[in-house]
Amino acid sequence: MRLRSCLVIVPVLFALILAAGAEQARWMSLGGDFQRSGLSGHAGPTWGCVQWKFEPGGAVVGSVTVGADGRVHIPCEDGKLYTLNADGRLLSVLDVNTPLLSAASIDPDGNLYVGGRNGMVYAIDPNGIVRWNYGTGDAIYSSPAVASNGGVYVGSSDGVLHALAPDGRELWRFTTTGPGKLTAGTILASPAIGPDGTVYIGGLYDPNLYALDPSDGRVKWVCAFPPVGEESPGWPFASPVVADDGTIYQTLLYDSRLYAVEPNTGAIRWSTDLLDLSAVGVEAGALNSDADGWSEPALGPDGTIYVCLDDPYLRAVDPNGVIQWATQLGTVGGFTLSVDKNGLIYAACDDGYVYVVDPYGLEVTQFELGGWPAFPVIAGEDLLIVADSRDYSGYEAGAKNAIWAVSSACPQGSEPVSRQPEVPVTPPAPRELPEPPGR
Repeated sequence: MRLRSCLVIVPVLFALILAAGAEQARWMSLGGDFQRSGLSGHAGPTWGCVQWKFEPGGAVVGSVTVGADGRVHIPCEDGKLYTLNADGRLLSVLDVNTPLLSAASIDPDGNLYVGGRNGMVYAIDPNGIVRWNYGTGDAIYSSPAVASNGGVYVGSSDGVLHALAPDGRELWRFTTTGPGKLTAGTILASPAIGPDGTVYIGGLYDPNLYALDPSDGRVKWVCAFPPVGEESPGWPFASPVVADDGTIYQTLLYDSRLYAVEPNTGAIRWSTDLLDLSAVGVEAGALNSDADGWSEPALGPDGTIYVCLDDPYLRAVDPNGVIQWATQLGTVGGFTLSVDKNGLIYAACDDGYVYVVDPYGLEVTQFELGGWPAFPVIAGEDLLIVADSRDYSGYEAGAKNAIWAVSSACPQGSEPVSRQPEVPVTPPAPRELPEPPGR
């Protein structure tokens, strides 16, 4: 751990920041919670306008975080953490002088944790003051996970999962393996915490999912992902997602399968090839045979897993591994996902749209925002917040990133950004759910 240094706080009413703790936060980290479920407790909009727009000084490559009071925390590649109030007005800017590359996380006491390209993780108190920082060995692309006792888990490109006490002391560390003869790997995924406190993590070059004891980092089990045909196993780039029953869902680079892992033993309960969509009416010739898993699945309120590869199809998979439907959204694909309390799926895409799909696969609305919208956050009733992840540094002068807040409560004179799909498609009826094997 290093002492705080080279930090500049530009206060704009910063004492008002982070009034509420993580237990009631509207969106506490990447995926909305530390199970990385992507499921919100609020209903999102199905039409509307841009309620407010904020332009940070660079790309936002991770999710925004939203506190219980509606304040929005935006880590940015320009090295600043911006905090806005619920109506989009700037409250404070914390400058840590290094690009911030992942979502910030809120702990039960209202402290924020965020990692930077310089390998530091910063703990920021509810008044916007840096309490401590801790140095890892390389850039942090991973969003920290915070346990109910205040313990902080953060993955680093040094290949290590660092476990920290609430005061910044190192408790333990777990090292993933690297490719070939390299002993150290790299962690880009964010750790997830299961209902029993178990910490789950995977390293990019290490084709395994690890379940770790939160008290000492002891390995409880290892799930080894199988080879892909005659090729090597895929790599855990996206974060593990944990359901309320403890089941862990994982997508992989260089692998088109979705895996469900048993929480007690680490055994693979089932795997489903997301390129095999013939049973739901999509022929193989319509798919990219090299598509793989770059982003986290999101869970519906009924346990359905919504998942995509880097192709234009959104899939719904039931808890037994059966694909229920697949819907094409645009032509680009590679979505980041969230789900509202009513089961509506929000899929943000680099084509400038956020698509809204109902639980039966019918496209309901398209929000046209521009840029590269990513990590849709359902930040309250009838409120969607989306960040622009595009890097405009090589573009014409005047091009700027944006954070958009979309709601049906349209400001006077504003134009709707929602539109109906040009060709609505009625998906096949949902299948009957078979009984889970062995139950």
